[in-house]
Amino acid sequence: MTCPPDYHVHTRFSCDSKTEIATACEAALAQGLCDIGFSDHADFEPLDDCCGYLRPAVYRAEIERCRRKYDSHLTIRAGVEIGEGHVYQEQAAALLETCEFDFVLGSLHWVGGYPVFDGRYFAGRTLEEGLQAYFEELERLAAQADYDVLAHFDIVRRAAYGCFGLTALDYAPYEETIRRILRTLVERGKGLEINTATYRRGMGVPNPPLQVLRWYRELGGEVLTFGSDAHTVGSIGSGFDVAREMAQAAGFTRLATFERRRIHWIRI
Repeated sequence: MTCPPDYHVHTRFSCDSKTEIATACEAALAQGLCDIGFSDHADFEPLDDCCGYLRPAVYRAEIERCRRKYDSHLTIRAGVEIGEGHVYQEQAAALLETCEFDFVLGSLHWVGGYPVFDGRYFAGRTLEEGLQAYFEELERLAAQADYDVLAHFDIVRRAAYGCFGLTALDYAPYEETIRRILRTLVERGKGLEINTATYRRGMGVPNPPLQVLRWYRELGGEVLTFGSDAHTVGSIGSGFDVAREMAQAAGFTRLATFERRRIHWIRI
């Protein structure tokens, strides 16, 4: 695979990025990518700074403009990252009915009124209590939300890193719950993302770790994507050499790409 696609890129249409879509396209080409998927946040949690920030029509219009500009040089996919889609099912359904996307990332950012990506999540919780609550909520999202790929499976590692300084976590005590989540993905035909943000942040390997990737593959999981979770152009496509090694070690031979929420395959 000479040009792996990056299916998790944020732009100024997310409240936490200032990147222009055209600038991201230039960076993707410079990195040797042939396919980029934008996945700006659609958040409905009132506590989230990005709640209600996305302007879908303007976002899609800018993607279409860049598609015309880059034409044969770069395949551009219009995606969206929906947070807590199992909680805000009506809002998510309304968005997906009014705006056509190529792929939808399902994300869990909030559990019990706390953001799972920073140390505040573990306030008043032990590490074990926090992880159990996170995976139980992720199980509900996996079963109930409308998405194509489950993003940053264990983003809770960021909170564990911020609170306890941990770069690696032992998921063996939660294997039963995690396997149920992965089995749900397989049964629903949903994918899993190798997200390289944790690797880029110095937190060891991308997420999920190889252990979880192997469980997913053992259960029959096939739909896999790479995502940098880039919010700046310098992060686009970063860590994909490591992601490729992990994917191959887990037994994957191909990656999924999407067009109008239909899967196509490329070899790793």
